Amino acid sequence: IKGGVGKTTLTFNYGEWLSSKGYNVLMIDSDHQCSLTQTYDIYKDHDTLANVTKDNEKVEIIELHKNLSIIPASMNLDTINNDLQTRANKELLMYMWFSDNYNELKKFNYVLIDTHPDFSTITQNMIVISDFVFSPIEPSEYGFISKSNLELRMKQLKQDVINVETRQSFVTAELKFIGNRIKHNTKSSHEFVEQ
Repeated sequence: IKGGVGKTTLTFNYGEWLSSKGYNVLMIDSDHQCSLTQTYDIYKDHDTLANVTKDNEKVEIIELHKNLSIIPASMNLDTINNDLQTRANKELLMYMWFSDNYNELKKFNYVLIDTHPDFSTITQNMIVISDFVFSPIEPSEYGFISKSNLELRMKQLKQDVINVETRQSFVTAELKFIGNRIKHNTKSSHEFVEQ
């Protein structure tokens, strides 16, 4: 998932729009850069998304305004990501947290997740709990390469993160691409639109 292509802006704008239409929206900032969190002037080092990886630690859902809440990120998520590499079920931590907190989360009509531009364990956790993965893509050589790489990684994640009894994948998200920075007078933009 390439950086600098509009993931945070898309999450922010879509969350604000949905909440303005009366939907109850939860945004989750899973990027250690904390851009979405800091857009709302939230600067926290406790009770953040990082606590999902710790047993019995509080994760605060902050109400931003009517119909819009956020689980803030932590700058420690990159360090935590490294620590998770030897942990069992490391891709299912968010799934388990969602299951444990279902009664609090069921009030939300939409959950929008902003991720770091990588395919880290933290990002994989977010994919596992998602119905859709939207990836902004630019019509460029790097954009096309990034698209192919993400498709391959999603396929591999679906094969790897399974219920061992049923052999069913925990990954059910559909991958969708959103065109960004399209210039209608370039060859790469025309090729992109045709795909």
